[in-house]
Amino acid sequence: MNSLKKRIYISVTFVFFAIVFVFSTSYAQPENILINNVKAYHKKQRPPVNFNHELHMEASECTACHHKYEDGENILDEGELEEGNEEILCSSCHSDKTKINLQKAYHRQCMGCHVQSAKEGQPATQFCADCHPRK
Repeated sequence: MNSLKKRIYISVTFVFFAIVFVFSTSYAQPENILINNVKAYHKKQRPPVNFNHELHMEASECTACHHKYEDGENILDEGELEEGNEEILCSSCHSDKTKINLQKAYHRQCMGCHVQSAKEGQPATQFCADCHPRK
């Protein structure tokens, strides 16, 4: 291989890996997320939840949890699911002023899926203390 072809090959390879790296890190989510919304509940009811995001990503599609409903259809563009985007947080739509407040939203979403998984014979936590362990 002559010198010019070798440099072109190395440059193309470098650009390819740079693009892959930038793309993968821009959509990367933390493996574990601490769900601590005491402010939304106005009083501490149970300890925060250590949510294993990576485990749930392996088991479900993103839109199984993340949603934006219009006319009963989830129209969420998964491109919006970038780390740091405040608009994808449950609290951006669910508050104590909405029909489905934040606590109800979490419990419907999380518990509903866990109950369904257990019915299908898949391992799933079903008790409050499983997600909200007391110290």
